[in-house]
Amino acid sequence: MVVMNKKMPDPTRKLRVGCFYRVSSKGQLEDDDIPMQRRVCTSFLEDKGWIFVKEYVEKAVSGLWVPAEKRGDLQEAMRDAEEGVIDVILCFMFDRLGRREHETPYIVQWFARHVEVWSATEGQQKFEQHSDKLMNYVRYWQAEGESLKTSIRVIADMTQMVEDGLFTGGSAGYGYKLVKTGLYNKKGKELFRRAKDEKTNHIAYQIYDFVYSYGYGSTRIAKYFNSPEINIPSPTGGKWTASTINSILKNPLYKGMPAIKKRKDEDGKLKTIPTEDQVLPKKPIPELITVPGPMWDAVQVIRSSRNQENTNNPDIEKVLVSKSPLLLVGMIYCGYCGSPMTTTYNSKKYQLADGTTQKWRQAKYRCSGKALGKADCAGQTIYSQTKIETVVLDELYAYLDHFKQVDVTDQLNKIKKKNTSQEDSEIKGLAKRLRELTKEIATLTAEVPKSILGKSAFKPELLNELIEQKQNEITSVESTLKKLEKTVLYKKVEKTEMENLVRSIPVWKESFQKSPVEKRKMMLNDVIDRVIVYRDQVDLKIKLKVQELSGISNGSETDSRGRAHRWQR
Repeated sequence: MVVMNKKMPDPTRKLRVGCFYRVSSKGQLEDDDIPMQRRVCTSFLEDKGWIFVKEYVEKAVSGLWVPAEKRGDLQEAMRDAEEGVIDVILCFMFDRLGRREHETPYIVQWFARHVEVWSATEGQQKFEQHSDKLMNYVRYWQAEGESLKTSIRVIADMTQMVEDGLFTGGSAGYGYKLVKTGLYNKKGKELFRRAKDEKTNHIAYQIYDFVYSYGYGSTRIAKYFNSPEINIPSPTGGKWTASTINSILKNPLYKGMPAIKKRKDEDGKLKTIPTEDQVLPKKPIPELITVPGPMWDAVQVIRSSRNQENTNNPDIEKVLVSKSPLLLVGMIYCGYCGSPMTTTYNSKKYQLADGTTQKWRQAKYRCSGKALGKADCAGQTIYSQTKIETVVLDELYAYLDHFKQVDVTDQLNKIKKKNTSQEDSEIKGLAKRLRELTKEIATLTAEVPKSILGKSAFKPELLNELIEQKQNEITSVESTLKKLEKTVLYKKVEKTEMENLVRSIPVWKESFQKSPVEKRKMMLNDVIDRVIVYRDQVDLKIKLKVQELSGISNGSETDSRGRAHRWQR
C-alpha cells in the first residue's frame, strides 16, 4: 500500500498549479512584464498537462529590499501551499520568488516541503542531495549581488543625468515644469529637464518664507492659502493640506538638489525615504534654486526643533512662535515658580453717550502655574503687556547698540572657525569606517560559497556571525553619523544667523518696529534666550551665541520701573 502525502501527489490526478509573478519596479509594470511572465507560465503548465487554479501577483515589489513577511502575495501562496490548495508553485524564473540571499533559499526549501517548485525557464528545484541545497543558496547569493550592482549602476546613471540637468522621472515638483531637451534615450523617448514655473515658483518660495521669517507651521500656511481672500489652488487644484505643505518644506529640490532616490518599496507601497538618506547630486543646480541653501537649512532646523522628540532636548534650540499677540510668549517665565507665562485677556464693555456699546479687550501675561493652581507661586497672576515689553525692548535695544560701537569681525571669524571643525573631523572618520566595513562585508560574503564547498578557512556559522557583527556596526556608525550631521547642520544655521545679525544691527531696531507681530517674534527669538518676570523686576537673558559675538556677559538685568543694572563684562 502506498501512503499519499503533500510531498507525493496522487499520480492519477492532474497537478493544481499556483503561478507566481513579480515585477520590482513601476517601469517593469509599464513595460507589461507581468503579462509576459503569465504567457510563458501558462504555456509551460499547459504543455505539462497541469491545471491552473490561482495566480499571485506582486506589482512593483522589490525582492531584494522587501522582506518575505511583508510581501502579502508571497504569504498567501505559502498559506495555500500549506493548506493543500495547490500542488505546484510555478514562476517565470526562480528570482521572482526573491533576491535576498539570506532569506530566499529558505523560502524555496519551505515550498519544496509542501509542493513542487518549478520555473518555466529553469526547470524544477529539488532538494534530494546536499548539492541541491548548495546550488539553491549560490543562485540567490548571485541574484542579490546582481540586484545590488544593478541598483548601484542605476543610481550612478541617474546621478549623472540629474547633474547634466535631465529629468529622471516622477513629478516635476510644485513650482517647476518640464521642458523638452531634444535628446532621446535608448528606447527613443524624449528626455526632459526641469525649469521654474513662473506661475507657481514664487508661491513655493513664500511657503519657505512663512516658516523662516514668521515661524508659521504647515497647518497655518495651508489655512492661509485656503482662505477666501487668498484662495490659491494646491498642486492638485484643490485645497491645501498640512501634509502637502510638509512635503514641499522637506524637499531638497527647492535648494537646487533634486532627490535621485527618494522612495522605496515597503510591502508593495512606495514610502518616502527620510531626506538625510536620499541620494542627492553633489552640488546644487543653479537654475533650480528656489530658496538659498542657508534658508532651506534654517527651515529644517526650525521645523525639527518643534518635533516631539526634540521639544525636551536641552541641546536643541527651540523656535516656538505662538499665535498670541504678546511678543514674548514662548520665551517668558515666572521668576517665582518657573512656570511659562501664557496669554489671557481682560475684557470690558461700556456704553457711549449715543447708546451704542463698545467692547474693550486687552492681552495680558499670565503665570500659568499660579492661574491653574499647579505651583505654589508667590508672584502675581497677571502682568501688563506694555509694562513688560517696554522694559525688555528698551534693554534689548541698548544691548544691540553696543554692536555699533565695536568691531565684531574677529569674534565672528573665531566662531565660524570653531563651529564645526571637531564634528567635520569625526564625520570624515566615520565615513572612512563605513567604507572599510562595506569592503569587509563584501570580502566575507565572497567566502560564503567557498565555505559551503569546504574550500574556505571559515565555517559558514562563523561567517554568518562575522557578517552580522559588521552589519550591526554599520547600523551603529550610520546612527552616529546622522546625529553628527544634524549637529553640523544646526551649527551652520547658527553661523548664518550670526552673520545675518551682524549685517542687520545698524537697522535692527527700525526693521523690528516696521515688521508685523509674527516677524517681530522671530527676530526676538534669534537673540533672546528667556525673560524672567518678578513683581518688581524683569531679567533679560541674551542667547549665548549672541553673548560670544558681543563680548558682553549675561548679567544684564532691568527692573520693571526701567532701572537698568550695568552690563557685566
